[in-house]
Amino acid sequence: MTTSHPLNPTPGRRPQLRGGLVGAGAAACAVCCAAPLMALLGIGVTGAAATALTAAFAGIVFAVVVAVATVAAVVVRRRRARAGACATSVPGPVPVELGRRPDQSGPAAP
Repeated sequence: MTTSHPLNPTPGRRPQLRGGLVGAGAAACAVCCAAPLMALLGIGVTGAAATALTAAFAGIVFAVVVAVATVAAVVVRRRRARAGACATSVPGPVPVELGRRPDQSGPAAP
């Protein structure tokens, strides 16, 4: 008694559907789809790298701008403080009243 294979109804013959057809299909798929798949992967990797580099560059530029603004603010504030400390509103002698305070009203004390 011989058993038959479902894909080979004739005993003694090899099946018609073998790995050659599947291999040919895989090769055709690789030839046809390799370029678009590699392009999509390249675009994805390139986009991710560009995004990371842009974020890093933006962070560095932001840090530099903040540092320059901080240094400028400190320099301007120190210059204003020095100018205000050395300036006099009235040049020369200043009149001084003795005997009473300016905020007191009434007759002067003897």
